Amino acid sequence: MKTKGAILSALIAIFMLTSMELKAQYIAFGVYGEPQLSWYRSDTKAFSSNGPVVGFNAGFSLERYFADRYAITTGASIANVGGNIVFNNTGDSIVTLDDVYQVNQGASVKVKGQYISIPLGLKFKTNEIGYTTFYANLGLKANVRLKGFAWIEEMDVDREVLDKAQMQFAYLSYYFGAGVQYSLGGPSSILAGLTFSNGLTHPLKESYKGLNVGTFGLKVGLVF
Repeated sequence: MKTKGAILSALIAIFMLTSMELKAQYIAFGVYGEPQLSWYRSDTKAFSSNGPVVGFNAGFSLERYFADRYAITTGASIANVGGNIVFNNTGDSIVTLDDVYQVNQGASVKVKGQYISIPLGLKFKTNEIGYTTFYANLGLKANVRLKGFAWIEEMDVDREVLDKAQMQFAYLSYYFGAGVQYSLGGPSSILAGLTFSNGLTHPLKESYKGLNVGTFGLKVGLVF
């Protein structure tokens, strides 16, 4: 319930900020794709991270400028994030739509989730140098669950759909990044940058609450 309340508050804040009369100089719309690595980080001894997985994040962005080089940003994307987890205790299980699997102590499980991600943040740009502008951004992101998948190699489990109870309805993360935009003339530009995010709330069920998810990606896009 706390997670749902945090997500609802973030969505209300997005609506209020994008509806304000901010004397905006202009609004920029963009589309992007972002290949990324993601991983689980454990705060307890019950689990260990066992390496990242490759995923992809794609969507659109909306930048509302309230000064020459400063903007409030939002948008939406479909993101695929997860990681490899080693279960260090006995008695743990993974529940999919096909079966219930008792995970052996020391076994590694790959878990990936598909989410709708809705960011709310700030973007800062430098003055244009030739055709080039550098930028930095930071903010919060609400990640609403669509579907989850599990792989357990030692049990021949290959991309089975997780039961919804295995994952939280949503989780909250923070992000920051930096990059460069190259002007194509007028308001259009090509964008490339690096982005890092880390979970503030837990993405998996309560018994896995020591696990958070982080991502690192290369964003490439077009701003109009």
